[in-house]
Amino acid sequence: MATDARPVLNPVLTLKADSRPRSVTGGGLNESHIRTERLAPQRARLAKQLRDLADTNVSLHAGLMLIVIEMFADSYAPTYTPSVIFNDRHNAQLIAPVPSGYLVQLRQNACQDLASYIESTNRAEARAIISRIKSVESMFVSPLAGGQDFNALWNAAATREDGRIFTAWLAPFFDVMARDSITQFINASQREGRIRPLPNLISITREAGSNADQLQIQTAATSLSIARSTRAYRQAPFTPVEFVASDAEALRQLVIAGAVFRIDPVRPVTAAVVPRAPDPERPVPNEQWQPIVGIVDGGLFAQSYEPMVAWRAPSLVADVAANRKHGNQITSLVVQGSAWNTHLSIPDLVCRVGIAQSIAREDAAGATSEALESYLRAVIGRHCGDTKVWNMSFSEPVHGDRPLFMSRLGHRLRQIARDYGVLPVVAIGNHAPENSARLCPPADCEAALTVAGRQSNADGEPGLPCIVSLPGPGPEGLFKPEISWFSTLRGLGGEMLVGSSYATAITSALAAHTFHNLKEPTPDLVRALLIDASERDSFDHRLGWGTPHQDQRLPWVCAEGSVTLAWTAHLAAGFWHYWDDIPIPPEFVNDGKLRGRVALTAILNPLVSELGMANYFATRVQVALQYWTPGGKVANLAGSMREDQAAELEARASLAKWNPVRHHVNYVARGRAFSGTTLRVCARIFPRDLYQFGYVRNEDVPPSEVAFVLTLSAPEDSPNRASIYNSLVARLGNYVESAVNDIDIDIDQ
Repeated sequence: MATDARPVLNPVLTLKADSRPRSVTGGGLNESHIRTERLAPQRARLAKQLRDLADTNVSLHAGLMLIVIEMFADSYAPTYTPSVIFNDRHNAQLIAPVPSGYLVQLRQNACQDLASYIESTNRAEARAIISRIKSVESMFVSPLAGGQDFNALWNAAATREDGRIFTAWLAPFFDVMARDSITQFINASQREGRIRPLPNLISITREAGSNADQLQIQTAATSLSIARSTRAYRQAPFTPVEFVASDAEALRQLVIAGAVFRIDPVRPVTAAVVPRAPDPERPVPNEQWQPIVGIVDGGLFAQSYEPMVAWRAPSLVADVAANRKHGNQITSLVVQGSAWNTHLSIPDLVCRVGIAQSIAREDAAGATSEALESYLRAVIGRHCGDTKVWNMSFSEPVHGDRPLFMSRLGHRLRQIARDYGVLPVVAIGNHAPENSARLCPPADCEAALTVAGRQSNADGEPGLPCIVSLPGPGPEGLFKPEISWFSTLRGLGGEMLVGSSYATAITSALAAHTFHNLKEPTPDLVRALLIDASERDSFDHRLGWGTPHQDQRLPWVCAEGSVTLAWTAHLAAGFWHYWDDIPIPPEFVNDGKLRGRVALTAILNPLVSELGMANYFATRVQVALQYWTPGGKVANLAGSMREDQAAELEARASLAKWNPVRHHVNYVARGRAFSGTTLRVCARIFPRDLYQFGYVRNEDVPPSEVAFVLTLSAPEDSPNRASIYNSLVARLGNYVESAVNDIDIDIDQ
């Protein structure tokens, strides 16, 4: 049974830089930044370690070595990046962040002079940094590459023709001559038979006159794994290579030679066994890996799922009136929707549940809307600490000729969600004789993730819209639904279930695991990541932005060939806010032009009108990803500035101007000529109708919270597209960290 204990290779990243109106030069370090109690002992310790490195018989490449700078725990921050010491002046260069410090390229014959500088410098900036560096050591005695149990590595790897298969990351020197030296050593190791390449370049071809695709494994010498990797390594320092090693000693020799940064065993790939039984085995509770989803429905009466109940709220409706069957079905899908539907592409995620029995059968007297709102506030207020996602597969009936204003239930649910920091996941509703044209409340809740249904195709992947599910948009042209998923599913009892309720259940599980995996989640950040992980580039009234399982990836993991930054910020109204200096990865440049796919998502926690009619949203956010043209002007790569320039009615109708969700996608296929080395994100909060809140000026409006997700994807035909993640991490350095729990980003993953 799957849990979240699986490794995350390329986690979504948190951008740690604050917004600013323009690039500014910081004041720099001064006497106040010096840890005086550590300065003298660290001068002596670091100088000795550098002199030891100068005298150590280590393998050099073009006279260079790689060292690890470990910072004290209180000093691993952008302010204390040790570039004032490790720079060109001292024949050193920062390469990349590593756990607790930095990887540095250093010329060995410069170690003595650098040691003397550390002992004698009176420069305040340098002394501040010296007092904050814990140690300096060769990379190959650090835990990164040295100290490995080569026999254990050997035993863990898959066998292949008198050897075993490994992946190694070549030593990431920035110096071209050093990389050439590494390449020569790797080629020599291949000639001597210590390592052998693999024919792992696969393509799909179709012969002339044939209508059948064929799989082809490239076996030409230039297509084998080692040749391809060393070619790529000449251009990019962060390059892995897969090979067959003859014995464990071959691995040790690679490390001793300083040729590799990290070695991982390649394990056998096996097919998953799909159980034939229609009724899956019930999961076992695991509090560490199974987040809780609050289920606001007809209760849970199936004893087989009782172990998965984390809490039960007092019932709002009696057992005899509760929609027991629906509650059981929804619970089974939230807990283990994939296990019930092994024929469909659904993430294998397991959740525990909290039960809020509050929805009656259609033929029974249920609670009033006000009673339900009060109940939800009480229950959510009680359990919001451990239950962040709330499944709401119920609807308030509406009639098609009713004015499209914000519903009370949607508005009140919005207030509850914002007050307690939770994410309602709400079904858009199903066709009924009295309504086949508009969503049903509370699907119009601004703070909710609204879900519509869709069919599956022959391969079990998302397909056409569901014929039962209602369409959007919501009031004020609100982008609803945001996402869609399978609405024809098997659940408890084994029968086929059809409706947006069931699509909502499997979405709730994914949302809960997204919350669970993030270090600093917010409801809007989770929504933004799910939208970013969906496959559509434009909004559709029936499908939203699609299904948040694009390429079967999870929302907290970057797709291959892509890198995703996610962050939240509080923005004052009336100002442009800029996130400058977002590096342009080399994989995003082709023939001197920007080329690839960009996606920028921003979700605003808006100021809203309590009346819930026209102009429901009193604030909006405008965002764009920008670059510099060859002439030095700013242009937009994704997003538009037209919202505040077009006529108001046109801007609302064609640009969805006042929607709190902005999702801009652009395929830069032909390339954009540019200048400089960075991109920037800009954002601005615009208010309206301030009088209804007693405000007079923009300055009176409280700062607004905005969640941002930015994804850069290298073009599909780029030979080095997989390295875009490492490239951006290396260039951002301490301004980026893993957004995922218990994951330290390692640029050589």
